[in-house]
Amino acid sequence: MGYLEKQTDPTTPMHWRGDMQADYFYPSGIAGDKFFKHIMENDTFLATKCSKCNKVLFPPRMYCEDCFEEIIESDWIEVPSSGTIKLYTIATLNAHGKKLENPKVVAFIDIDNTDGALLGIINTNDFSKDFLGTKVKAIFKSKGSREGTLKDILYWE
Repeated sequence: MGYLEKQTDPTTPMHWRGDMQADYFYPSGIAGDKFFKHIMENDTFLATKCSKCNKVLFPPRMYCEDCFEEIIESDWIEVPSSGTIKLYTIATLNAHGKKLENPKVVAFIDIDNTDGALLGIINTNDFSKDFLGTKVKAIFKSKGSREGTLKDILYWE
């Protein structure tokens, strides 16, 4: 079957042999750029507050996702790099299915004073603990070694 031919039988597999280049570039945009530049120099986060519905957007955005209000420069606010664990799991395998030498607690963290959340690694050796509702704080790399990515957060404790 050629590229322009229509497939009429959904049980017949269709494929092409060869290589396909798949390069992706995903820019962080204006809000992401400002957010990452901020964590390079500060131990806090940036968020945006919608002046129409008062939702505090984290990570920051240029438009409110609820009411589509544009966020202006004066609506950028600094928020603490702390939060509360809402969900967590204990990871025993890496992304490739290989067993980790040491398990990790991966958590979904509601960031304080915002309506948003972030994933993070919890610094712990106690895997029997129930982490739901636990308050945590981000521990950052030293300011001189930060790159302006989420990898600047070493872990949460």
